[in-house]
This record gives sequence, C-alpha cells and structure tokens, in this order.
Amino acid sequence: MDKYYYLITQLPFLKFGEQNYIDNDSFLEEAKKWLSEENFKNLQEANIDDLKEKTKVKFLQEYKKFELTLRRELAAYRENKRRQQEYHSKEVLKKDLIEGNPLEVEKKLLYYRWQQIEESSKDYVFNFEAVIAYFLKLQILEKVLSFDKEKGTKKFDSLIEVEDAKIR
Repeated sequence: MDKYYYLITQLPFLKFGEQNYIDNDSFLEEAKKWLSEENFKNLQEANIDDLKEKTKVKFLQEYKKFELTLRRELAAYRENKRRQQEYHSKEVLKKDLIEGNPLEVEKKLLYYRWQQIEESSKDYVFNFEAVIAYFLKLQILEKVLSFDKEKGTKKFDSLIEVEDAKIR
C-alpha cells in the first residue's frame, strides 16, 4: 500500500481540459519504479482504445464494459441517423452527448468517459485501481489536448496539396 501512496501523492492533479499533467511515457516510467512486474503489466493493459485485451483487474474490466456499451450505442445511434430513424438509448448514451459538431461531440464523450472513471474510482484512493484510473484519465487528457485547430489546419492543407498534385 505504501508504494501506491508514494506514487500517487507525487503525481500532478489532473483536471479535464487542462495541460498541467505528466505525459504517458513519464507516468509509466515512474510507475514501473513502484509497481510489481505483474501490476505494471496490468497497468499497460489500461488502454482506453483497446477493448479486446482481457484483464484480471476488476476495475479495468468494468471500465472496458462501460466503454464497449458506449461504443455500441454510438454505433446504433449513427446507424439509425443514417437511416433517418429515431434512436432511443438503451443504457449510457445521453441525448446531450450527441448534439453539436463532431469536435464538440467528441469532447463531450471524452468528458463523459472522464466522469465515469472518476465516479467508478471514488472509493479507490491509494491502491492499484487508483493508479489505473489516473492512467486512463491521463490518456483522455492527451486526446483532448491533441485537438489543436492550427495543427489540424496544417495537416488538412498538406493532404489537400497532395491530392491536388495527384489530380494534375
């Protein structure tokens, strides 16, 4: 328990949308110093984009179940929208999450995931589950902060230039 206490207390406080955080690689490097080999391996499985990997950690199993349910409902909503049919959420997808432009919707969905992690981890303070929750939130922050209009415009312009050159 004391190893978790030390690791967690030295980590910066994370706040959704704010860039005052440690990057994933630095976090994993620090966590490796304090975790057992098995727990470090389990921590590396805590990837918000990988839902296929089986895990023994109950907290991570529950998060993956939530994420899979959310993604299934999003897929069903989008399919109904494509067919111009009304969609009624079965479990987790709320109407206000899917309203707005694609960037706004993505940010709302990431914040919804953040809230889910906070709610699920509120009873875990200085244990391995708290470390996993921190890592999941760190990954969400990296996604949120990657939405940079200037970088996106440059990327879009470079793709347009390549396509224009192919057409000529």
